[in-house]
Amino acid sequence: MSTELHRVTQRAKEHPQERFTALSHHLDEELLADTWQKLNKRGAVGVDKVTVAEYASDLETNIRKLVDRQREHSYRAPNVRRVHIPKPGQPSKLRPLGIPTLEDRLLQSATARILSAVYEADFLDCSYGFRPGRNPHQAIARVRTALLTEPYEWVCEADIRGFFDNLDHKWLIRMLELRIGDPWILRLIKKWLVADIQQADGIGKPIKGSPQGGLCKASDNE
Repeated sequence: MSTELHRVTQRAKEHPQERFTALSHHLDEELLADTWQKLNKRGAVGVDKVTVAEYASDLETNIRKLVDRQREHSYRAPNVRRVHIPKPGQPSKLRPLGIPTLEDRLLQSATARILSAVYEADFLDCSYGFRPGRNPHQAIARVRTALLTEPYEWVCEADIRGFFDNLDHKWLIRMLELRIGDPWILRLIKKWLVADIQQADGIGKPIKGSPQGGLCKASDNE
């Protein structure tokens, strides 16, 4: 984790009730360049058809222009390309995936790193989902160890059906606002939530939910 983001995490730990009102300045060229190096570049192209090779051919200029648009608050979330793939273990059922443009994924990933710097201070040690440096295999190993070495009476498995499809935008923002008070970070997230969805039968504007697969993995593994 970068020094600046580490300081954010330390402050979040020391002040668990604080709302962070100045975070967007961390979306600078240094953070985006570092995020680019960590980005999963195997994702499919978005609606603009820009490939990794094309974007990387003038990476420094592209990142500088992206930062400028963000700081000028002129950045617009591009349409998200929707595709459907079979669900694992259920080939007859399809799961919708949202594929943003490469540049949008870069900005999303950098923003996610900033948010993670705040929320890492709030997560319990037993939490493994979507956290930097953690993965499902570690969660399984932890459960196995607990079952073998600790007393227990029951095991509970729960899943929220269609969670990403039915995510309430207003409630998500309300929850974010408990810790995130930077209006420009919140504005970016709102733009991504309502970005037009482009699919075979046309373009639609979502009123709920969040595209699955929209964020390429970029994390600070120390």
